Amino acid sequence: MDTNGVVKGWAAQRAADVLSAHGVTSFCLNAGGDVVTRGEPEPGRPWRTGVRDPWDPRRMLAVVEQRDGAVATSGTYERGAHVWDGRTGERSLALVAATVVAGDLTTADVLATCVLVLGPQSLGWAVEQGARQAFAVLPDGRIVTAAGPDPTQADAA
Repeated sequence: MDTNGVVKGWAAQRAADVLSAHGVTSFCLNAGGDVVTRGEPEPGRPWRTGVRDPWDPRRMLAVVEQRDGAVATSGTYERGAHVWDGRTGERSLALVAATVVAGDLTTADVLATCVLVLGPQSLGWAVEQGARQAFAVLPDGRIVTAAGPDPTQADAA
Protein backbone atom coordinates (compact mmCIF):
# COMPACT_ATOMS: atom_id res chain seq x y z
CA MET A 1 0.00 0.00 0.00
CA ASP A 2 1.31 3.44 -0.98
CA THR A 3 0.17 6.19 1.38
CA ASN A 4 2.20 8.89 -0.38
CA GLY A 5 -0.36 9.93 -3.00
CA VAL A 6 0.25 13.63 -2.46
CA VAL A 7 4.06 13.58 -2.52
CA LYS A 8 4.47 14.07 -6.29
CA GLY A 9 2.24 17.14 -6.40
CA TRP A 10 3.76 18.58 -3.23
CA ALA A 11 7.34 18.03 -4.47
CA ALA A 12 6.61 19.56 -7.88
CA GLN A 13 4.96 22.55 -6.21
CA ARG A 14 8.03 22.98 -4.00
CA ALA A 15 10.24 22.91 -7.12
CA ALA A 16 8.02 25.56 -8.74
CA ASP A 17 8.25 27.68 -5.59
CA VAL A 18 12.07 27.45 -5.70
CA LEU A 19 12.07 28.60 -9.33
CA SER A 20 9.82 31.54 -8.43
CA ALA A 21 11.97 32.41 -5.40
CA HIS A 22 14.99 32.59 -7.69
CA GLY A 23 13.31 35.06 -10.00
CA VAL A 24 12.06 32.72 -12.73
CA THR A 25 8.77 34.29 -13.82
CA SER A 26 7.78 32.10 -16.75
CA PHE A 27 7.87 28.32 -16.72
CA CYS A 28 5.86 25.15 -17.15
CA LEU A 29 6.84 22.28 -14.84
CA ASN A 30 5.44 18.83 -15.66
CA ALA A 31 5.73 16.09 -13.04
CA GLY A 32 4.31 12.92 -14.55
CA GLY A 33 1.31 14.70 -16.05
CA ASP A 34 0.66 17.05 -13.13
CA VAL A 35 1.57 20.57 -14.25
CA VAL A 36 2.45 23.90 -12.62
CA THR A 37 2.61 27.06 -14.75
CA ARG A 38 3.82 30.59 -14.13
CA GLY A 39 3.76 33.51 -16.50
CA GLU A 40 3.44 32.94 -20.24
CA PRO A 41 5.44 30.99 -22.85
CA GLU A 42 5.38 34.20 -24.94
CA PRO A 43 3.72 37.55 -24.37
CA GLY A 44 -0.07 37.41 -24.59
CA ARG A 45 -0.34 33.60 -24.75
CA PRO A 46 -1.22 31.35 -21.77
CA TRP A 47 0.31 27.94 -21.15
CA ARG A 48 -1.77 25.07 -22.53
CA THR A 49 -2.04 21.79 -20.62
CA GLY A 50 -3.65 18.81 -22.32
CA VAL A 51 -5.79 16.41 -20.30
CA ARG A 52 -5.68 13.01 -21.95
CA ASP A 53 -8.55 10.72 -22.75
CA PRO A 54 -8.41 7.75 -20.35
CA TRP A 55 -9.16 5.31 -23.18
CA ASP A 56 -6.98 6.82 -25.91
CA PRO A 57 -3.66 8.39 -24.83
CA ARG A 58 -3.35 10.06 -28.25
CA ARG A 59 -6.55 12.06 -27.73
CA MET A 60 -7.14 15.04 -25.42
CA LEU A 61 -10.39 15.45 -23.48
CA ALA A 62 -9.62 19.05 -22.68
CA VAL A 63 -6.97 21.71 -22.94
CA VAL A 64 -6.55 23.97 -19.91
CA GLU A 65 -5.20 27.44 -20.62
CA GLN A 66 -3.70 29.40 -17.73
CA ARG A 67 -0.85 31.63 -16.73
CA ASP A 68 -0.40 30.95 -13.02
CA GLY A 69 -1.85 27.72 -11.74
CA ALA A 70 -1.77 23.97 -11.72
CA VAL A 71 -3.52 20.96 -13.21
CA ALA A 72 -3.61 17.49 -11.62
CA THR A 73 -5.38 14.30 -12.65
CA SER A 74 -6.06 11.22 -10.57
CA GLY A 75 -7.30 8.15 -12.39
CA THR A 76 -7.59 4.40 -12.63
CA TYR A 77 -6.80 4.03 -16.33
CA GLU A 78 -3.05 3.38 -16.04
CA ARG A 79 -2.55 1.69 -12.66
CA GLY A 80 -6.01 0.20 -12.25
CA ALA A 81 -8.22 0.84 -9.23
CA HIS A 82 -5.33 1.70 -6.91
CA VAL A 83 -7.05 4.40 -4.84
CA TRP A 84 -8.99 3.23 -1.79
CA ASP A 85 -11.88 4.95 -0.07
CA GLY A 86 -10.80 5.31 3.56
CA ARG A 87 -14.44 5.43 4.67
CA THR A 88 -15.31 2.01 3.27
CA GLY A 89 -11.98 0.25 2.77
CA GLU A 90 -13.03 -0.44 -0.83
CA ARG A 91 -11.38 0.55 -4.09
CA SER A 92 -12.67 3.73 -5.68
CA LEU A 93 -14.63 2.80 -8.83
CA ALA A 94 -17.16 5.63 -9.30
CA LEU A 95 -14.88 7.50 -11.73
CA VAL A 96 -12.24 6.64 -14.30
CA ALA A 97 -10.47 9.98 -13.86
CA ALA A 98 -10.75 13.29 -12.04
CA THR A 99 -8.92 16.47 -13.03
CA VAL A 100 -8.64 19.62 -10.94
CA VAL A 101 -7.31 23.05 -11.89
CA ALA A 102 -6.18 25.14 -8.91
CA GLY A 103 -3.78 27.88 -7.94
CA ASP A 104 -1.11 25.43 -6.77
CA LEU A 105 -0.27 21.81 -7.50
CA THR A 106 -0.57 20.51 -3.95
CA THR A 107 -4.18 21.69 -3.83
CA ALA A 108 -4.96 20.39 -7.31
CA ASP A 109 -3.38 17.00 -6.57
CA VAL A 110 -5.15 16.49 -3.23
CA LEU A 111 -8.52 17.58 -4.62
CA ALA A 112 -8.19 15.40 -7.75
CA THR A 113 -7.61 12.33 -5.57
CA CYS A 114 -10.49 13.28 -3.28
CA VAL A 115 -12.85 13.70 -6.23
CA LEU A 116 -11.76 10.31 -7.61
CA VAL A 117 -12.70 8.72 -4.27
CA LEU A 118 -15.83 10.73 -3.50
CA GLY A 119 -17.35 10.52 -6.98
CA PRO A 120 -18.99 12.97 -9.36
CA GLN A 121 -21.16 14.57 -6.71
CA SER A 122 -17.98 15.98 -5.12
CA LEU A 123 -17.04 18.29 -8.00
CA GLY A 124 -18.86 21.25 -6.44
CA TRP A 125 -17.20 20.46 -3.11
CA ALA A 126 -13.79 20.60 -4.82
CA VAL A 127 -14.61 24.10 -6.11
CA GLU A 128 -15.61 25.12 -2.57
CA GLN A 129 -12.19 23.86 -1.39
CA GLY A 130 -10.23 25.98 -3.88
CA ALA A 131 -10.47 24.33 -7.30
CA ARG A 132 -10.84 26.78 -10.15
CA GLN A 133 -12.32 24.00 -12.25
CA ALA A 134 -12.92 20.28 -11.79
CA PHE A 135 -14.08 17.59 -14.16
CA ALA A 136 -14.45 13.85 -14.05
CA VAL A 137 -14.86 10.96 -16.45
CA LEU A 138 -17.53 8.43 -15.53
CA PRO A 139 -17.10 4.72 -16.34
CA ASP A 140 -19.65 5.09 -19.18
CA GLY A 141 -17.52 7.84 -20.79
CA ARG A 142 -19.63 10.83 -19.81
CA ILE A 143 -17.80 13.91 -18.54
CA VAL A 144 -19.13 16.03 -15.67
CA THR A 145 -17.74 19.43 -14.72
CA ALA A 146 -17.83 22.21 -12.14
CA ALA A 147 -16.19 25.62 -12.27
CA GLY A 148 -15.37 28.22 -9.66
CA PRO A 149 -15.12 31.95 -10.15
CA ASP A 150 -12.94 33.03 -13.08
CA PRO A 151 -9.62 33.99 -11.44
CA THR A 152 -9.00 36.66 -14.10
CA GLN A 153 -12.30 38.31 -13.12
CA ALA A 154 -11.33 38.19 -9.45
CA ASP A 155 -8.03 39.95 -10.28
CA ALA A 156 -9.87 42.66 -12.21
CA ALA A 157 -12.27 43.47 -9.36
